Formats: sequence, structure tokens, C-alpha cells
Amino acid sequence: FIATLRGASFGALEAMASSESGWQMRLCATLCAPPIPKLRFTHRTALTGRELPLFERQAMVCFALGFLRSYLNASAVLGDFMGGGTDLFSALLALGAVYDACSMNGSFFIMFLVWAIVNSVFFNVLLSLGGNLSHVSDFWSGPDWWKPVAFVLDSVLIVVNSGLQVAMCFRARAILDEVLPNWRNQMAYGPGGAPSAAQEPLLGQQQTLGARAAQPAGPAFQAFSGAGQRLGSTGGTSRLLADQRM
Repeated sequence: FIATLRGASFGALEAMASSESGWQMRLCATLCAPPIPKLRFTHRTALTGRELPLFERQAMVCFALGFLRSYLNASAVLGDFMGGGTDLFSALLALGAVYDACSMNGSFFIMFLVWAIVNSVFFNVLLSLGGNLSHVSDFWSGPDWWKPVAFVLDSVLIVVNSGLQVAMCFRARAILDEVLPNWRNQMAYGPGGAPSAAQEPLLGQQQTLGARAAQPAGPAFQAFSGAGQRLGSTGGTSRLLADQRM
């Protein structure tokens, strides 16, 4: 009996400890979550079971290549945009989507999709690679042998990592279309999606009031349709004198 009582008390203590750590984790996730709509999916399909492990491996490779680019920029002073750290940020967003960071894996997939497209096309290819190729002589004219080598390696890594992120974007979009078909509206308007006409009653009233205000209140005006008076005529003057006498 004593052993049973000890086991029950130990189980109760474990449950209390787990509940305490649970609210701490929830509070930390709430404070650290980015200020965007919180989208999450928990169900798994055949497509997600096949694509998520591949996406995770690609995120690891992207992280390693981004770390290598940052090292090359720091050691050889290459001058890439943000020192090549944009690839590291892409990998962190992808890993946050894979490991359901802050319980909003869907939101992290969307953030990765937007950031990776901008990063691979604009930051990497146009700003970093384009800027390096327009100043090739600056990297080859110095006495240091390491700077030209780092320049060539960095240029190759830019092309490889940009292509990798584009492939990851296609995979992320396929996953989102599978588990969150309405993810575009949910990200723009919230988890409920786009508001319907029933949720915005004032919109219909404003349209009705606008249509009524556009219509004239009295009869339609027609130019030159009245009888009128001629200048200098005595009819109007005689009627005025008659009214004054009365």
C-alpha cells in the first residue's frame, strides 16, 4: 500500500511538473511568435509524408551553404548583401516550418515562401552576384591569393543556393496547397479567411445609400420647359400691385 501511495504521489508530481512546464512553453511561444496570422496544420497526408523529409534535408543543406557564404564574406571581405546572411535566414524559416516553431508551421511555410523568392532573385542574383561580377577586377587585382578563391566559391554558392531555394519554394507551395488550400486568404485576413458579405452588413447599406443619393429628389429638370416671362412685360407688375392693394 505504501509503495502504491508513493507511486501515485510521484505520478501526481510529474503531472504537476509537466503542466507547469506546459504553460511556460505556451507563454514563450506566444511571446516569441511573429505578429502575423497563426496558421497551423497537424494532419499528415501522403504528399506531406513524402515531401516534408525532403524539405527538411534541403533546409539543412541551405543552412550549411549559407553558413559557408557568411564565412567567405567575413574572411575575404567580399561585400555581398548582408554578408550572405539572407541564406541563413531562409534556412531558419524553413526549419521553423519543419519543426512547428511556436505552433504555427503553416505561417512559417508562408514566410519562407515569400522570403526565399525575394532572396534568391533580388538579394542573391541581382544585388550580390550582379554587384560582384560588375567589379571583378577588385577581387583579382590584390596580392592576396585567398580573395579571388573566395570570390569564385562565393559566386558558385550564390547560384547553387538560389536554385535550391527556388526548388524549396515549389515544394513548400505544394505542401501548403495540400494541407491549407485557402492559405492565401487566411494569411491576409486571418485563420477565418476572407470575410463574406454577411459579415459586413454596413457595406451593403453604404452601397444602397449611395445609390439613393445619386437619384434626384424632385422631378427631372428640363431646360426651356417653363412658361417664363418676357423682359418689360406688364403682367408680372400688375399682379404685384394687386397683391399689395389686398
